[in-house]
Amino acid sequence: MINRDSFSKIDLLLFSVVVMTVSLGILMIYSAGFDPVLKVNNDLYKKQIIWFIIGIVFFLVTTAVNYRQLSDYALYIYGFLIFAVILTLIFGKNIRGTQAWLSFGYFSIQPAEFMKLGVVILLAKYLEFRERDLKKFKELLVPTLITLLPVLLILKQPDLGTAAIFIPILFTMLFVSGCDVAHLLSIVFIAVIAAIFPMLLTYREWVGDKSSNILVEFFMHTDVLFSVAGILLFLAVVTFIVNYYYPRTFLRRIYIPASVISIGLFFSVVLQNSFQEYQKKRILVFLNPELDPFGSGYNIIQSKVAVGSGGFFGKGFLSGTQSQLGFLPETTSDFIFPVVAEELGFLGAVFLLALLATIVFRGIQIALTTKDKFGSLLAIGITSIFFYHIVVNVGVVLGILPVTGIPLCFVSYGGSNLFMGMIGIGILNNIKMNRSTY
Repeated sequence: MINRDSFSKIDLLLFSVVVMTVSLGILMIYSAGFDPVLKVNNDLYKKQIIWFIIGIVFFLVTTAVNYRQLSDYALYIYGFLIFAVILTLIFGKNIRGTQAWLSFGYFSIQPAEFMKLGVVILLAKYLEFRERDLKKFKELLVPTLITLLPVLLILKQPDLGTAAIFIPILFTMLFVSGCDVAHLLSIVFIAVIAAIFPMLLTYREWVGDKSSNILVEFFMHTDVLFSVAGILLFLAVVTFIVNYYYPRTFLRRIYIPASVISIGLFFSVVLQNSFQEYQKKRILVFLNPELDPFGSGYNIIQSKVAVGSGGFFGKGFLSGTQSQLGFLPETTSDFIFPVVAEELGFLGAVFLLALLATIVFRGIQIALTTKDKFGSLLAIGITSIFFYHIVVNVGVVLGILPVTGIPLCFVSYGGSNLFMGMIGIGILNNIKMNRSTY
């Protein structure tokens, strides 16, 4: 527990930057919710202030409890959060077509946000435990299953943005823990094969392309895809067994590519059949928003206008036309960064990004200077949550990534994401305080 002497070890830089970032976010939430005609506010900023106060309590609690105890209870934490996500699928509150919240009267929570921490904690424990065997390809199976289970459950809500953020977090932790880069690249190729063909088929259907193409025709028949995937998987299994007893380099060059292609083809069918039409369109529209300027491309177009219209110094607080006049959607949550850019200009946007970069940089510093393997992996996992939230959110609003519905950590309106962030900062602070002990 924290005693009086321990307070001198609290990372004041990290905590101060977080307070500044959340405070700026509250100001922007106030501005985004302000009606310039009626001169009233939707009061969302008041809720954010309350949630931030509660978040500070979470920060203090996670700072007080030694982070090594998270290792002891990692599986229980993970299991409890999986149970909460399943409850959400059954009893969850549906908001804008996504059943992701558990309602408790006055407030609701989104278990998927906390699931990110649960996955990171369990991955850190497992990767520490299997440290000496991580160069083996089979050791990727358990971390992948740990990650894919919540991903599949969250996709059922459906919440593509939240589900997608788990994948780069997994790759970051695997890479830092010392897994073979060639094995990680194999998984990347699986993801590329799985994603590119469903998107190609959707694009052809959307633009009305009726031209004949052998490759496209091949991927339009799921039974053929399954047959090819099955044959390749059988070949991979046979050559793997032979190589196990009679190791040969050329056999390895057969079963690894065969496994990658077969698994990729299998998941391409799964994605083609499970993705909602609007989800596939979101991924396509970022390449050319003008394909659907009043539908899937509207958010990106208005976001770019808001960011560009702010200029160098901005239009001023409460003076953003895109946000104040309602052209820009979701201004308090997913699209809050354009509000900053429009009202505070390039300087304000850079200042916000500098604050967020400081949080990430400090997290990396803590991870690199921690002697304990679990603590180091835990720190890098939590930091990667923040990093990918920032990259994806800003990338979306600038039109260089598909619209996925990812909030900007510590800035966007939302209690669950803010609580998750403050718990993460508390754990990072705890690791920093105890890093020399282990």
